[in-house]
Amino acid sequence: MKKIVINLLKTLSLPVIVYLVFLVICFERFSNWNCVYTIFLQSIIPTITAYAVAYGNICGIFDFTIGSRLVISGVVGGLLAAEYGMAGMILGALVSAVVVSAITGILNWILRIPSLVLTMGLTMIFEIVGTKLAGHYGFVQIDTRYAVLGSSPNIVIVFIISAVLFYFIVNHTVFSYHMRAVGSNETIAKNSGIKTDVVKWKSFLYGGIFIGIAAILTLSQSGSVGAQTSLGSVTIVFKPLISILLALVLQRICNLTFGIFIAQFSLNIIFIGLIAAGLPDTFQNVVLGVFLLAVMILFQNADRLEALRARTKVQNKMASV
Repeated sequence: MKKIVINLLKTLSLPVIVYLVFLVICFERFSNWNCVYTIFLQSIIPTITAYAVAYGNICGIFDFTIGSRLVISGVVGGLLAAEYGMAGMILGALVSAVVVSAITGILNWILRIPSLVLTMGLTMIFEIVGTKLAGHYGFVQIDTRYAVLGSSPNIVIVFIISAVLFYFIVNHTVFSYHMRAVGSNETIAKNSGIKTDVVKWKSFLYGGIFIGIAAILTLSQSGSVGAQTSLGSVTIVFKPLISILLALVLQRICNLTFGIFIAQFSLNIIFIGLIAAGLPDTFQNVVLGVFLLAVMILFQNADRLEALRARTKVQNKMASV
């Protein structure tokens, strides 16, 4: 129990330290509870999107299609909301996300080409599909009556349900063990009797569920979803992917589900803080890159730093004798 509490405090120290830095820089903006709550709410959709990305990442799949699939499911949900109300929006977004994800997984299974190449090509195709579905104006809007899931406390409830579902699938299913085995060494996993192609297909399928949820919340929060072209949808994956990289580093002291959220929350503090400080976009990217490298270097070398500290302590004690 003591170890769990210590690891929890270590995990929470990341966003706390980042927040304190920006509290000093932008005291007026960060010195109230509303700022923390706003950052929390803005972290929900990227975190759920990161849950979708995580399945492929664990399996060793690099997936560019996440953003384009999210756009398609959001557009379909928006179109069906106009015809069938909120039920049409929810079912349309979820079903379309799962169907497009299943198609992506099947193509990955059949074509057997590197996922990086396949998903890049599919992203271009899916963006065209999204543009055609969105129609002449290039975006789909919903009535404010159907946007209730995008505001507090409903969005928080959906987030908690999503996190619990992700936690259960990743930690308490046979699929999760097979997924990690495939990601660690696909050849050994196949020789052990694991159907690696099926596992990869399921990773796309399960990820599709969270893409659908993210699309529903995006549609509900902003009231519209716009089509993307020229690989513009790839930018949607940027924040979630960075949060997963950080979460994988934090995984040695906390669960992946919680780690992804903490990483995304910390990233949002940085983004909002840099904007509040009035820094240009280019400098924001520099700071973000430095932050990512610093955290990964610190946690990846934590054992070495601990050993160095222990050795220094022993040497100081011997010197004082």
